[in-house]
Amino acid sequence: MDLRITYLYRNLSRNPMRTALTSAAIALPIVIYVLSFSVIQGFDDFLDRAAKQLRLCVTQKTSIVNPLPTGHRRKIEFLDESKTRILSVCGLRWVGGKVGDKPQLLSTMAADPDTFLGTFSDYKLSESERANWFRERRAIVVGSGTANQFGWKVGDRVSIKPSLPPYKEMDFIVVAVGSSENDPVTNFFRADYYEDVMKEIGGPTDKVSFFFVKCATKEDLTHFTAEIDELFARTPDETKTQDEKTFMNSFITQQFNLPRNLTILAFTTIFVAVMAAANTMSMNIRDRMGEIATLRSLGFGRLGLFALVQTESLLLCVGGGVIGAAIPYIAFNFTPLGRMNVPLIQTLIVEGSMCAQALLIAAGVAIFAAMVPAISAARTPLVTALRNME
Repeated sequence: MDLRITYLYRNLSRNPMRTALTSAAIALPIVIYVLSFSVIQGFDDFLDRAAKQLRLCVTQKTSIVNPLPTGHRRKIEFLDESKTRILSVCGLRWVGGKVGDKPQLLSTMAADPDTFLGTFSDYKLSESERANWFRERRAIVVGSGTANQFGWKVGDRVSIKPSLPPYKEMDFIVVAVGSSENDPVTNFFRADYYEDVMKEIGGPTDKVSFFFVKCATKEDLTHFTAEIDELFARTPDETKTQDEKTFMNSFITQQFNLPRNLTILAFTTIFVAVMAAANTMSMNIRDRMGEIATLRSLGFGRLGLFALVQTESLLLCVGGGVIGAAIPYIAFNFTPLGRMNVPLIQTLIVEGSMCAQALLIAAGVAIFAAMVPAISAARTPLVTALRNME
């Protein structure tokens, strides 16, 4: 067997505990890196799917929590009386909600019943489901993720307690389980039923949280973004209009800012991995000065010693990287974890390309961490190395 291979094997196997702990210190940051950037990729895919729906979101200018009057809908519709550029306008009122004493919070909206199906055509209701939506005043379309979570199916009677005062529980009949690829968790029910409940208990009426405007083309999105805001400029209820992708990205950033936080987390753990690997390689070189002297006396040059140290670091770190990349890839592609619903992005997909990228990161960690020890080993004079053997 080649002396170099034997030497590398002996070095990696002489202290199994140190080798295992260092590999684990590399594997864990790689797991975090793969999962973090898979989530970020999932959010990017979610936003791209939202952009394809060609919808604008109209909110109150100062804050999304401030409602808009329902009368804004007609004024927006009058911007295109031919209905060839603005296909439909749907007012939505967020009510949130909970089911009984269960801790899970719901995303539930009251939607204009006459324009909901046209504005949110991606929910792909059948003809019978559409008919039931228009016929049943207490109709609710539940997201596929919500239906799976609570075991709801078409025809079930469900009760939801809104997250808004006066918190009066409302009863619904499930007329459809939404098949939207863009949003598996939001539930929609008829706004006229909500208005009846609010009138009954003396709550606020004729208000919406925002409007969604379905446009015909991308050019129409750009055109009406400015025109809608100009329509309500210098009025008590000024608006802020954005395409759906921009709105959702802004909402995610303001509420969670997960992409930025996950990026910081991923690179922080990679920095920790560099420190762990550098510490291990430094200890290895310090403990083996006698061996370095022997190798130098056998004719190994500085470049050869540098390559040996770097190769040892690569084997150590890439081995840990393989383990770290394999864990999330197998878990989310070949186990029940792959069917787990994740808010907004639905199913977390861990792609092979992301794992390959993580392995390149592990290799980079190895090269960077071993750089100083490798240079130190290569530049140590033979006389100095022999003196350290005493």
